Amino acid sequence: MTDGGRQPLVTRYDGNPILVARRWPHTVNAVFNPAAAEVDGETLLLVRVEDRTGLSHLCVARSADGYTNWVIEPDRSLLPLRDGPERFGIEDPRITRVGDEYLIVYTGYSHGGPLVCLASTRDFRTYERNGVHVDQCSECRG
Repeated sequence: MTDGGRQPLVTRYDGNPILVARRWPHTVNAVFNPAAAEVDGETLLLVRVEDRTGLSHLCVARSADGYTNWVIEPDRSLLPLRDGPERFGIEDPRITRVGDEYLIVYTGYSHGGPLVCLASTRDFRTYERNGVHVDQCSECRG
C-alpha cells in the first residue's frame, strides 16, 4: 500500500514474528493476538497464550523498544475463572488507558458460547473483573 505511489504507508518489521511459542518459559501450543499499551515507558503486550490443553489465557510480555529483548512474565497473567463463565478460556484482549487505570475488554468462553468481558488493572499484576454482559450469559443470570 502506498500514499499515491511515493512511499509505503506500512512496512513490515523484518524481525517478525517478535514473539513465538518456542521461546515461552513453559511449553505452550501458540502465542498470538496481543493487545498493546505503553506502561512505565515500555511496550507491554497482553498476549493470548494457548496452553497444551487448548485453553487460552492472557500473559504479559514487555520490551523497552517494542521490538527486541522481550521479557515474558507468566506470573502477571490474567487467567480464566474456571468455575465461572470463562471456564473455556479467554482471548482477544483490547486495552484502553483511563487515567491511571487500564481497562481490558476480552472474549471469555462459557457453556453458552463467547462473552464480552471487562477487567481492570493498574499494574498488570492484579486484575479486577468488572463483569460480563449479562444478557449474553445464561450462567450469569439468576
